[in-house]
Amino acid sequence: MQKISGSCGCGAVSYTAEGNIDGVVSCHCKLCQRLHGNYNPMVIVERTDFTLRTSDALEWYDSSAEARRGFCRLCGAALFKEQKTGPKILIAVGSLDNTDGWTNIKNVFIEEAGHYYTMPGEAA
Repeated sequence: MQKISGSCGCGAVSYTAEGNIDGVVSCHCKLCQRLHGNYNPMVIVERTDFTLRTSDALEWYDSSAEARRGFCRLCGAALFKEQKTGPKILIAVGSLDNTDGWTNIKNVFIEEAGHYYTMPGEAA
């Protein structure tokens, strides 16, 4: 079990989660690049292990028929992705308070990756 916490840039949206987190999954899809300004490294937790501490500025954007993205309407930080019917929530690693010890375990949508960066390595 691991405990994580984090927030947006202005602190208006903050969260904690505690559960089994395997590592970082980096999404290279074009939508993540547009919403985050680059590929999006995320950790994945069970929705039942996730708690919003402050959420007055949290807004959700329906990014597809299956998923939505959570962001802070005050500072614009893109924080979360969740399947509308799934049990998991994906949290942007850049929003974590502490990233010590995390490694990239998987890259997804690599066929859409930008040609201007090197693909992050995957842990063995």
